[in-house]
Amino acid sequence: CKLPQGTALLHITGDRLNEKQFLHDHGIPVTSFAPVTDLQSLNYALNRVGTPAILKTAAGGYDGHGQTDLDTAVVTKAASALLTQPCILEARQKFRTEVSMMVTRSAAGVVTTFPLVENQHQHHILHTTIAPANVQPSVHSAARKIAVSIAESLELRGVLGIEFFVLPDDTLLVNELAPRPHNSGHYTIEACNISQFEAHIRSIC
Repeated sequence: CKLPQGTALLHITGDRLNEKQFLHDHGIPVTSFAPVTDLQSLNYALNRVGTPAILKTAAGGYDGHGQTDLDTAVVTKAASALLTQPCILEARQKFRTEVSMMVTRSAAGVVTTFPLVENQHQHHILHTTIAPANVQPSVHSAARKIAVSIAESLELRGVLGIEFFVLPDDTLLVNELAPRPHNSGHYTIEACNISQFEAHIRSIC
């Protein structure tokens, strides 16, 4: 079965390290990061990235699973337990809020974005989405510019969710990509003339 959108995107976004490296290589702003495969590389990464930091499994984690905070360079038991598989160490950011944007790109290369929304989490799980996001107009514009750049760099076909951190100075860092309809985009069913689901189908057909 051939997927209209291909599988290259899954190779990139299915691994946190691949994803961060791709974004970094294409000039997309992300937090500092380093690969981790064992205790030695973790100590090297801590020296390079600094603390506070978050150690995450490169694959398989979601909603706070497969990750642990490191407030100092002392390796905790929780961190050691993750080292049975490849990991990524990311600098922990002091951000003002988290926002996200759904973006689509068609086979003809036409890129469309949905409004930027603000996300509130409880216990690492999305609890409330506010549309549109209560941020400065410049943040909306910057997010759209980044979303279009990511869609074009990936040669996206279909819908993609992009999560951002809004820093205290209103600059943006991309936190995560979701190559599918996203829970922060469910509001589009009632709030927009086209939902994220219909937009995805239109983009791949």
